[in-house]
Amino acid sequence: MTTPHAPRPGDLVALVSFDGDVYANQAVTRDRLGRPTTTPHPLAAAIERWLGRRPMWIDVAGRQVRGIATARELASKDTWEIDTLVDACPDGGEVIAGLLRQATAAASEAGVTRVLLRLAADAPTVEAARGAGFVPALTERLWTRSTRGAGASNATTAGVQVRETEEADAYFEFQLYSAALPFEARRALGMTFEEWRAAEDRRWAKGGRALLAFEDGRARASLRGTAAQATLIAEPGHDAAASALLARAEEWIRPRAALLQPEGAACPTGVLRDHGFEPGPTYALLALRTLRPIREERRETLRARTVVLRGG
Repeated sequence: MTTPHAPRPGDLVALVSFDGDVYANQAVTRDRLGRPTTTPHPLAAAIERWLGRRPMWIDVAGRQVRGIATARELASKDTWEIDTLVDACPDGGEVIAGLLRQATAAASEAGVTRVLLRLAADAPTVEAARGAGFVPALTERLWTRSTRGAGASNATTAGVQVRETEEADAYFEFQLYSAALPFEARRALGMTFEEWRAAEDRRWAKGGRALLAFEDGRARASLRGTAAQATLIAEPGHDAAASALLARAEEWIRPRAALLQPEGAACPTGVLRDHGFEPGPTYALLALRTLRPIREERRETLRARTVVLRGG
């Protein structure tokens, strides 16, 4: 029986002993894509939690930590991302499911409406997460390259205008998001402009650049990232816009860069290959929407009324 809970002072002994073992962190955040799997430091995370800096949950049996999970805010306080998910007691996913349910309950209590989680697509943890109420939102593939592709110089991009993204372009980016991602993905991640902005974690791209490609006056593709990694989104049928972005990005993306691309109809695989990228591992981005009861307070003033009965 799993009993996950927020860490208590009495759990310190278990967390110290846990630090001596090596367990993979199965949660993959955007900034860690393409890097070796990290090992979390639960004692440090617990201290951060006690200092009020981050949510954390553990599963402890006696003095043994069976699992650990932590979360962080994304672009808004109403959206969390699970950034640590460790199972130290393989049991068919019971510990993971328990931790995620505890995280969901805490999120709902904190007024958080969405919780996101990225896992390796073939990880057994995916089924445990689905059992805890998470639904698949996107399948993402990491593309990498070692050389500059022929498409960088031979692409046909007539009629495409590329420019740096500005703050005022947020609505253009949202229109592109709506056109490029399937309905099921948007329903899980966010249907409105406000929901989209709340789930847009761009800390990984801090110090990087962003480009938009326009055709016929509309944004058809976007590329955002750093010299080491980037994300490309393109509207179906507008491969030329995607190619123009990659050609422009040659000046600042390193040859061994990693590029995360949503899989599906809008994935310009031919364009990526033309620019020297080769497909790598896939990830499952899952989402859970919490339900919060809406309480309406109503104040009523009771007035005493005197009824006089008059006899006939």
